[in-house]
Amino acid sequence: MLLNPFLQVLPSTLGLFDLNEDTEMSDQSSSGSSSTRAPSHQDLEVMSMGAAHAVVPLSECPHLHQVEPLPPTGINAASTCTECTIGAEVWTCLTCYKYNCGRFVNEHALMHHLNSSHPMALSMADLSVWCYPCEAYVHNPVLIPAKSAAHQSKFGEQMPS
Repeated sequence: MLLNPFLQVLPSTLGLFDLNEDTEMSDQSSSGSSSTRAPSHQDLEVMSMGAAHAVVPLSECPHLHQVEPLPPTGINAASTCTECTIGAEVWTCLTCYKYNCGRFVNEHALMHHLNSSHPMALSMADLSVWCYPCEAYVHNPVLIPAKSAAHQSKFGEQMPS
């Protein structure tokens, strides 16, 4: 497996706690004393998952220069895939602004990248930007106009600053 040097994966403690063989799981009773308890179903589930990680978008990417200015029509967050007309998981190419469905639908956004070498796409679902060659999410000031236009289209209001 190739590791991407641009991808940053950082540990996250959101909703998790360190558990090891020396750790006792305990509750604080109303009297303030601790008592040992058996692990709950949720505790066992967390332990079996291993460490959780947050994906942190890259702040720089060698493909940002290929992001083109917004088209005069802007971005329509309600667009469907131009290939299959499915409206689920739609991405817009940030080079030609063509709308395509994601890799978990019919992979038309991925196919567009492979056929055109356009590197970056903006998700209409969560307004994240994916760089195909870097295999990473990216957030950079160059992307703000596209993200702002998509946010305005999707929510009918300006993106919070």
